Amino acid sequence: MSGHGEPGRCLLVDLSAAEAALLRRLPGQDSVSVVELDARLSGVAEPVDLVVIGSLATAPLALVQRVHRLVPDAGVALLTDDVAGIRGQASYAPGVPLDLLVASAAEDDLVEQLDQLRRSTGDRRRHAAVLAAVVRRAAAADGRAPTIPAAVGSLLEHAPIAVLVAAPSGELLGWNRRGEHLLDLREARTGRSVDTVIPGAVAFMAPLVSGAGAAGGTDVAPAPLEVRIAGRVDVELTAVRSQTDDGRPVVLLLATDVTAHRQAERERDRLASQVQLLARVSETLVGSLDVAESLSRLADVLVPALADWTSIQFRSERDQLAALAVRHRDASLAAVARRVEALVARSGVGSEASRRAAAGEAVLFPAVDPATLDDQVPDADLRSLVTQLGTGSVLAVPVPGRGGVLGSLLLARTPGSPGFVSDDMSLATEIGRRAGIALDNARLYAGQRHVATELQQSLLTEPPELPFADIAVRYVAAAREAQVGGDWYDAFRQRRGDLTIVIGDVVGHDTRAAAAMGQLRSLVRGIGFTTAGTPAQVLTAVDEAIDGLELSTIATAVLAELSPREDGGAVLRWSNAGHPPPALLGPDGRAQLLDYGTGRADLLLGVDATSARHTEETTVPAGATLLLYTDGLIEARDHTIDDGLALLLEILERHAHDGLDDLCDAVLGRMVPQGGQDDVAVVAVRPRPAEAGPRG
Repeated sequence: MSGHGEPGRCLLVDLSAAEAALLRRLPGQDSVSVVELDARLSGVAEPVDLVVIGSLATAPLALVQRVHRLVPDAGVALLTDDVAGIRGQASYAPGVPLDLLVASAAEDDLVEQLDQLRRSTGDRRRHAAVLAAVVRRAAAADGRAPTIPAAVGSLLEHAPIAVLVAAPSGELLGWNRRGEHLLDLREARTGRSVDTVIPGAVAFMAPLVSGAGAAGGTDVAPAPLEVRIAGRVDVELTAVRSQTDDGRPVVLLLATDVTAHRQAERERDRLASQVQLLARVSETLVGSLDVAESLSRLADVLVPALADWTSIQFRSERDQLAALAVRHRDASLAAVARRVEALVARSGVGSEASRRAAAGEAVLFPAVDPATLDDQVPDADLRSLVTQLGTGSVLAVPVPGRGGVLGSLLLARTPGSPGFVSDDMSLATEIGRRAGIALDNARLYAGQRHVATELQQSLLTEPPELPFADIAVRYVAAAREAQVGGDWYDAFRQRRGDLTIVIGDVVGHDTRAAAAMGQLRSLVRGIGFTTAGTPAQVLTAVDEAIDGLELSTIATAVLAELSPREDGGAVLRWSNAGHPPPALLGPDGRAQLLDYGTGRADLLLGVDATSARHTEETTVPAGATLLLYTDGLIEARDHTIDDGLALLLEILERHAHDGLDDLCDAVLGRMVPQGGQDDVAVVAVRPRPAEAGPRG
């Protein structure tokens, strides 16, 4: 084909007899040898549309490069029995046409492929004529000789850029071979809008062509524009205003392929986003040892960062639902999410995806249609709620622990959101693994805490009823640290009727401390009841028992003894082993700390069994209140111990006329309103007047 549709020549080089017979239907063909090829290509008067190199050619790729150099706008086909091997070599060989056809003579549609390649050559020649006219016009303006179309074609074929020519109105006039392949123009025709090839190209050209040919026109090209075409290729578009040699204004659109670069940027951003999400997940999970709180926090991180809604289930060692969190990105659907939680917790229903994930299987549904939803959510009530939440794509992964699967993590995206892909599955699997480690630790810690708490609570008995005094006790566990301490109290009657009160704190916050507290409490109770010694003698005997029994325990304690007086009130004797001082609230409403006669408390228990201990003595009038407490009451991060003691005395005086239980509640409500960083034990004793009997 030549010009605007006249057929050009088809040269056949080194074809076998079978190949020549197969291609005899090709019009305008000439058979030439390799020796005479150069002369035929350079001396022929009419253009060459197609060069077919046969299987008899030696060094076929070198021959392809030679042909392409001599007639860069012609189509080239190479016939070979090793199609895959030649295609692999051609993929990285320089100077090979982009549309090189490598085929076997045995292919049924070989002639049709050659016809298509030949037609593409004719179309390309028409586009090259437009480009050549532009180049000639530019050359003439510079006083240079016009560039022949062949030279223009050679330049454009080897340039790593796509070129489109458009009229100022936006009509597509032509393109080069790189443009044909980059923008998939093999079936395109001239005359249509350039917007059908590159969306937004007409608007992009508008500032450049609005004054074309007029005195007020501008030659300043608009800033480059990045466009994603058909969801498969990213191009950076620039525009240059020009004219053909007959003075027709045109715009050259230069499109550079930046797909690989943008893909690398998107991949980098995706990986960075995943790393950031994993970091937030890890940070969230280590922030709490409470299973329910951990699930809630994890759900808040995953929605909407990874999913439009999520359902996270945690199961007990007996495979029963122990905790559940459902979260949706749309706040208006929070009530629906809570109804899902209630329904699953109450009836145990669930989705097949969650069930399979809880069994250790990862599940991915890139798209969920109504039939799939029916299969995956058999329960009609749950399916109705899930439909309201919206389910366009779902994945579910196990939450593995040390000894098995702890639960499941289900992520869902609503219709209209991008569906989940395998990369999302990999990310979710890693999140499930991290969640499993944290939740396993939380479960183990909860079990340890439960054992220690049960032990501790079993030792905190109710105080005895007395004819001469009222007693109130309180115990508050640490709020957020989820620790079990060695705080304890005890109150028991001696044979002679006196009351012995003990409050103490074993060093440590674990099951060992709780166990040591139990041993120490038993020692104090047994020695105090059997020896009937003074408080100092009892604590000395306890110290000797700690040393002799090798208990390896250190603790603070106050042991007090109250003996009723005939005229009312009581005599108080006490010994302090490194513990905060008791507080005494007088009947007049004045509160004070009970000082030590030596100026300081005695040594802690378990440090030195030979250390001297002292018994202090004072009177507690009827209506006065003696308060013993552990250090968790007065210690806090926002104030010193002295500040805590001063605040305690202030609260006691403010509530001096309250009942004993109300007084204890007021002290705890003000000092540790939401629980402290440590356990707190409190014992309050208030002697009654002599004529008053025990409370009914």
